Amino acid sequence: MRTFCLAVLAGSALFATLPSGGSAEGTGELERKADALRAENAALAAGARSAVAELAAIESRLERTRAELASFRARAAQVRARRQAVREELGIARSSLLAVQRALAKRLQTIYEQGETDTLAVVLGARSLDEMLSALETLDLSATQDESLLERARSASRHLAALGRTLAGRERELAQLAAVRAAAAASLAAARADRIDAIAAARAARQSNSGRIAGLEERARTLSSVLASPSPAPSRVPGASVSGSPANGVHSLTVLSTAYSLPGTTASGRQVGWGAVAVDPSVIAMGSRLSIPDYGLGVAADVGSAIQGARIDLWFPTVAQARAWGSRVVTITVYSN
Repeated sequence: MRTFCLAVLAGSALFATLPSGGSAEGTGELERKADALRAENAALAAGARSAVAELAAIESRLERTRAELASFRARAAQVRARRQAVREELGIARSSLLAVQRALAKRLQTIYEQGETDTLAVVLGARSLDEMLSALETLDLSATQDESLLERARSASRHLAALGRTLAGRERELAQLAAVRAAAAASLAAARADRIDAIAAARAARQSNSGRIAGLEERARTLSSVLASPSPAPSRVPGASVSGSPANGVHSLTVLSTAYSLPGTTASGRQVGWGAVAVDPSVIAMGSRLSIPDYGLGVAADVGSAIQGARIDLWFPTVAQARAWGSRVVTITVYSN
């Protein structure tokens, strides 16, 4: 009916009376442990609520920071594009300036080779006053145009060079602002992940504590039922080590205890649970209350074909706990009415 984890360990303890604060846990101690876990759950819930509020604030700040980062990067891209256009315009302006300078140089070369036109010769060679004025105006206009073109080309080059430097400075400023926002966004993202982990850890701890609370409450109910149920006097079996006075309803008995962890019901009809002990009824009467060192209070509530003589089986809620107990010799105290 059950699978047993066997590993015999020696150990004994003698209980003459039911202890109020020994290794056996009473209902009051179980309730105190459950209350402590409930208080811990309340603190975890408060911490989780605080973390949720902080998470909402962090996510809001993270959203704003990421929006600012995107804006700075977009503006930096616009400035970069404008700088590229200015570089192209500056190249054109410098090419124009170079062309004007080459044209002037060529004209100067021509004047040098052919000689400068004499203004007096122009005046004397004119056949009329209008022709003289027109010739003088042409000479003056040509010189003025050359000077204007040269100045305009130089001015355009200076303006575009200054604009390029301004745009470069603005691009560096926007890049620095974007870097600051990127670092802030990374820090906020890390803080957000920390809060999420804290909330998940608190939730897991609360779930674990809730399971432990349920187990403590179940053990407290079992122990309360054990203490409230009447017990017939046990039978004496040859070969069992007994001390105390069975006639007074209290005696100690050395037995081999084996742990198990299986669902089901006991021979008495109640569900298996902490404190449900399988016994040989010819050794320990059904319904007897038991005090078991390192386990606590129990009641003789089950039987089994492998439980013969001075042997008992102890129920544990998990296989790990059952394996930890294994099979060991203990001296129990039997209480009967």
